[in-house]
Amino acid sequence: MSPNTAENLVDRLVEHGVRYLFTLSGNQILSLYDATIGRDLELIHTRHEAAAVHMADAWGRLRETPGVAVVTAGPGHCNAIGALYVARQSESPLVLISGHAPLSQLGKGAFQEMDQVAIAEPVTKASWRVDSPEWAGAALEQALALAGSGRPGPVHLSVPSDILSSKAVFPENAPPPDPCESINNDDAEHVLRLLAGARRPLLLAGAAMSRPLRWRTVMELSDACGAPAFKMESPRGVNDPRLYGASRLLGRADLVLLLGKELDFALRFGGPPFAADTRFVSIDSHESRDPAHPRMVLNLRADPAAAASELARSSQIDGASFDSWRRAVESARSGTPDAWERWRSSSQSPMHPLRVCEGLRPFLTDGAVVVSDGGEFGQWAQAGLDSHVNLINGPSGAIGSAIPMALACKLARPGKPVFALLGDGTFGYHALEFDTALRYGLPIVAVVGNDARWNAEYQLQLDHYGPKRTVACELLPTRYDQVAEALGGHGEWVSEPEQIESALRRALESGLPACVNVAIEGAKAPTF
Repeated sequence: MSPNTAENLVDRLVEHGVRYLFTLSGNQILSLYDATIGRDLELIHTRHEAAAVHMADAWGRLRETPGVAVVTAGPGHCNAIGALYVARQSESPLVLISGHAPLSQLGKGAFQEMDQVAIAEPVTKASWRVDSPEWAGAALEQALALAGSGRPGPVHLSVPSDILSSKAVFPENAPPPDPCESINNDDAEHVLRLLAGARRPLLLAGAAMSRPLRWRTVMELSDACGAPAFKMESPRGVNDPRLYGASRLLGRADLVLLLGKELDFALRFGGPPFAADTRFVSIDSHESRDPAHPRMVLNLRADPAAAASELARSSQIDGASFDSWRRAVESARSGTPDAWERWRSSSQSPMHPLRVCEGLRPFLTDGAVVVSDGGEFGQWAQAGLDSHVNLINGPSGAIGSAIPMALACKLARPGKPVFALLGDGTFGYHALEFDTALRYGLPIVAVVGNDARWNAEYQLQLDHYGPKRTVACELLPTRYDQVAEALGGHGEWVSEPEQIESALRRALESGLPACVNVAIEGAKAPTF
């Protein structure tokens, strides 16, 4: 029997080495589900469409190859949009395949009919509807190529249910997207002249450039020219607590080379803390949103990773001329306030978030993975476990992704311990993914910092309105550990600092998805 379009798409996914489809079922994608039976492609069936996209996002970030999510039409598609925005801002290679109302019924009031392409377009690199079996395979090939090329990001395909079930047609594949070329010789020389002429140059890498393969090229350039380099993947940007005291030195840089990083809100659009005479150079695979910025002295469209490697090879800059600047930055980057050591060893209860980090530290060996969510507790985790944090919530500033992301990390690194650090408010977004973890045997450990509060918003209200005008931020000191137990997982309640290490050990040894629920002080996120 001739294959249908759904089987054609599954064939291509398998050919591309896709091992998992992160998904939630629905009417319009059942033919895709059927096509996976007997194939080397596993469905990871989540409890919410956003969780499926978060898992594909984490897979793409950790493996640096596109993760694939599949959701149904209408409300299912809409449920995925917020998570797509998280992936878009984090520059994660990802393909979302959405089922769609039948093509033959469009305009007639079809079940769950809506313009899904338009809904996804603002939060993706590209968004298409597949209107014929002839284009289906080529569209998927293009989506996978586009998701991982240039500045990575999510690509969306809506495939009507009658197209999925129709007989497959196999025309020639469409050509892949045009690659973004590396920097040319003249531009490379120009950049190197600007770097050589600076007194305190700085390299800032965007979200995709902060991941291992691309970050390696940034460090090659940093070593070749002597300029210090920072990752810029936090929604707090220049106030990222992982910069530590180095955030105070940003204003001293006289030349900033942006590698796959826009001069956006995270960099205060080039304003303070940067000095009024700081100059910027951008190398990016995308066109700049603000090409006429008054202090952008050079704006190049080129692959930033390839450009960084080429600049490193071509550099004849005497990096020793920047030694004092680099030492000052590295010293500030490694220094923490004296109070941190007291908090790390404190016996107070509820405990400081850094005491939780200290209790976790002995377990972060042998390739352990840490996923840190947003919010105040997430910021403490990112700063307090800096060298171990693998994934964070990203520039979107959204919260709630840590548990599903941790599940994808466990799939990607099955033999390694995986920890998700998140606040109590955040836990509520995807608590039922503990059910997913049980069904697929993914024993992650979620460490919940429980201060019975939406603390990030509470701190903002304190700053802007004062202590008498805090509103709608209080939560209950809920036993989230018992939620995990009720779903079949392992739970631990920790109220005293001396309990934290033994609780984490029991969670790991249980072999079950675990929630370690820790009573913490509602501390404001670290600032420098």
